[in-house]
Amino acid sequence: MKQFTYLIQNELAMHFGPAGRLATVVRQYPDTTATIRMGERVADLSRPMKVMGLGMRKGDRVTVSVDGPSEVELFDVLCDHFSTAM
Repeated sequence: MKQFTYLIQNELAMHFGPAGRLATVVRQYPDTTATIRMGERVADLSRPMKVMGLGMRKGDRVTVSVDGPSEVELFDVLCDHFSTAM
């Protein structure tokens, strides 16, 4: 398992657009699971409504975890996505 922590930078935080784009990325790796954690709450990144349900806002710290056969590749893709789009 690989994971990274990220501080949400975007004023709009997590609405359907970014959550949907994350789901599209994660679904390209069906053999690997990606989750996002904020506090005690966890959501599967392939399910945008669950991700939005975390209620993330600018300044929130989240942890993204990736586990599975393609975890190294998906981890790199998600790191790039978060650093440029979030």
